[in-house]
Amino acid sequence: MPNPAEQLSEDTTDSARGVETGSDRGPSLVLGDTRPGEPEASVTNLVGLVFLAAFFAFLWFWGGLNAVAFVLGLVIMIFLHELGHFVTARMTGMKATRFFIGMGPTIVSRTKGETEYGIKAIPAGAFVAISGMNNLDPVPPEDEPRAYKNASYPRRMLVITAGSMMHFLQAILIFVFLYSIIGVPDGDGRWEIRELSKLDNGSDAPALAAGLEIGDRIVTIDGQPTDKFDDLRTYVSARPGEQVVLGVERDGRLIESTTTLAAVPHEEGPDTGFLGVGAEFENKQLSPVVGLQAFKETALASFTTMGKIFSPSGIRNLGSLMLQGPEDVGLDSDEAAERPVSLVGIVRIAGDDQFDWSSRLFFLGSINVFVGIFNLVPLLPLDGGHAAIGTYERIRSTKKRRYFVDYAKLMPLTYGVVVVLGFLFISTLWLDVLRPIS
Repeated sequence: MPNPAEQLSEDTTDSARGVETGSDRGPSLVLGDTRPGEPEASVTNLVGLVFLAAFFAFLWFWGGLNAVAFVLGLVIMIFLHELGHFVTARMTGMKATRFFIGMGPTIVSRTKGETEYGIKAIPAGAFVAISGMNNLDPVPPEDEPRAYKNASYPRRMLVITAGSMMHFLQAILIFVFLYSIIGVPDGDGRWEIRELSKLDNGSDAPALAAGLEIGDRIVTIDGQPTDKFDDLRTYVSARPGEQVVLGVERDGRLIESTTTLAAVPHEEGPDTGFLGVGAEFENKQLSPVVGLQAFKETALASFTTMGKIFSPSGIRNLGSLMLQGPEDVGLDSDEAAERPVSLVGIVRIAGDDQFDWSSRLFFLGSINVFVGIFNLVPLLPLDGGHAAIGTYERIRSTKKRRYFVDYAKLMPLTYGVVVVLGFLFISTLWLDVLRPIS
């Protein structure tokens, strides 16, 4: 979304005039718009470049290739959000003065035409500066016709919602690609052993004791076919402590192995049998309609999640978890598991080796849906706040007189929203660093 700091501070005033302030870039960087006949500006901040390289090196050391790839996916997600704002602003004749990926010190920038493009050192955001977002953003007289605030209502709505629309488009493409091209595991189809477990006491589970290996297929148990993994699970669960004969297919050969199933006790109900195998299924390609259905279901789940996070009980839960020590609330407790996670938590989850790439893709699609919906919440500084104000201005306007909202009157509410978002950011980061969910 357009950076609130760019829209509501002196930095916006300077950017609208084509001047970069030292507080944003450092004293060595002062750039203006390229004028006809002038060379394009290009500056490299070596310190920022070293910081960015060190960040990805640390990320590689901490989470490996999986974490690096997922962070790059998030960067692309944010870039496409801002690209939506930028492209629609240019399409509708608005003036976009800056388009930056990242936050903090600028590594490199290049001014082309009326827009300065650049990369900053912290890959945790992006922004597009559009002239005249509101009455607190002074615009030179010659740029007034191209200011956001003076554009028609449909054009303003197109530009301000374009970021969320890009998130929704990304999510739809990811889900359709995942379900229709990669495919999803077919629980009723062919399967083989993907994982062999140990018992809680550290000893070999019955499958390991029987000499089973990753890639084997259990085709029969006591002569009963196990075409479906559920067939095997149902048969094993009903026979704790019993000896069974496994028919195993390995490298095209059929072998037999005998083992005794373990008995798993339960506080309520009888013991259940345990063999200790995890299954890997063949993928099955589904209709693109299934991908659209996944988008719909994820959107509905996102509304429910937002309601829990920003409810009084959700805020209290975060505060309580920050104050309590690990001995008070287990890291895998229901209370801890229901809390939101920060970017650190998201990357940790996605970088887990137990996550396959299909799961990571689904996770990225779900993040796109959540961010797209959250960004449309009708409160400043979110894009939805600008959309709500634009709609209110449209209702209050007449054919003879255009009504403009005074953003200064909305600043107390905006600061309140920023405080809540700041608390959410700090609390989730604190918990993900010191008390990560297991």
